[in-house]
Amino acid sequence: MKTARHQMTARVVSLRSPEASDARVGGTIAERIAIISTLSAELWTRTGRPLPAYTRATLPIAIVQLQHTSEHR
Repeated sequence: MKTARHQMTARVVSLRSPEASDARVGGTIAERIAIISTLSAELWTRTGRPLPAYTRATLPIAIVQLQHTSEHR
């Protein structure tokens, strides 16, 4: 089943938090970050599109508190 993009969620956690040490992929934090970097580069290559030109400070995202989302009202 394909999840609609607007239903996808992500969490930002400190690298020193217990959640960051959850090694579902295995390896150290640095190794897991390297895996994500490799996978991300591969996926962008497969789209045939250029890498985004925006900076981290100007990422096209919206940060909202979980209680303010429609699913949790």
